[in-house]
Amino acid sequence: MSARYAVLPRADRDLDEQAHYLARETDLQIALRFLEAAHQTFTLLASKPTLGWPCRLRHPHLAAVRVFPVKGFGKMLVFYRPGALADRIEIVRVLHGSRDLEVVFRDEG
Repeated sequence: MSARYAVLPRADRDLDEQAHYLARETDLQIALRFLEAAHQTFTLLASKPTLGWPCRLRHPHLAAVRVFPVKGFGKMLVFYRPGALADRIEIVRVLHGSRDLEVVFRDEG
């Protein structure tokens, strides 16, 4: 069976927002390349769930979350939960690493 992943709604919005930003500020091809790279990264993480490092943010809901950069977009970080579902990982968020991540996660509860 192939590795699988589930993109949670907030992570899906993160992807849309980043792709829209890239299309507006650079060009459509870079935005499309970002989306493809993100999904390739999700597939890699689903096949090797311990590849990322433990999330070090102090938020109770992030205890089991790991972090890994999007291939080719190293400042974009995938926050994912391995083993959240029986046969797949959950993609929790996809955020730029320069953001105040403590505040982002604290504000959304």
